[in-house]
Amino acid sequence: MTRAEDFIDDSGLPDITYRTDAPEEVVHPRVTRRDGVAMVYLHNERYTPHGGFVPVATFLQRLARREPNLAATAYRANGRQTTISFNKADRVTLSPRLQAWLSSLAAPCEGRSAAVVGFLANLMPLYVGEECDGLWCARSLQDGTLILPVDESEWDEERGTVRVLWQGDVARASEVDGGDIATLALERYVRLHGVGADEEAIAAELWFMAEHFRFKTGCDIYLPQLDAPPGALARLGRQAREIGQGILVNLLSP
Repeated sequence: MTRAEDFIDDSGLPDITYRTDAPEEVVHPRVTRRDGVAMVYLHNERYTPHGGFVPVATFLQRLARREPNLAATAYRANGRQTTISFNKADRVTLSPRLQAWLSSLAAPCEGRSAAVVGFLANLMPLYVGEECDGLWCARSLQDGTLILPVDESEWDEERGTVRVLWQGDVARASEVDGGDIATLALERYVRLHGVGADEEAIAAELWFMAEHFRFKTGCDIYLPQLDAPPGALARLGRQAREIGQGILVNLLSP
């Protein structure tokens, strides 16, 4: 699937505005369609094999990576062609929603945010993994909510923040602590896979799954009243952290 279509209207990419040289105008990258694929034309790449036509999804990925000398074609009100140079940052304005999407596209695969998304994507059948413009996401099978990573590379510290598109709607997006999302998901996941188990077994497995989440992501879930299981159960901790596949429910259920 692609999210690029969310940023396209009849005139191009309105979430990107550029102030031209005099006479000053505000223009947007022009979008055309070739064989049904939305394309941005890059005049300075017209002699490359793709002839300067780049899919919008690819263009946004390059923009997210802050590729040097990236430029796109736009048109003035009089129909004359002009060039948007992203090197001239003082002339370029990106909408907040596009900035948020570019942050997801730029998120490092080895970061905490991506680790949280990957963890959630494995909590089947609550979530499934889904690729979106080359980005690995977690899709809720309950309501279609899409969870994406966030680029935290320039933050003071990585927190495992994720971007949530509620019910998959790009217009209803927010950034939340990945540990909070995981807390709700793990509680449902353990109870779903532990149907018939007693509360002691459920609590023990939830504790070990919380440890597994910390082991995989470096983040914590929020269950301040959850204590470590006693005695022999605690000796299973290492195995639970490494596997995290319903160990205690399977062992303790009748």
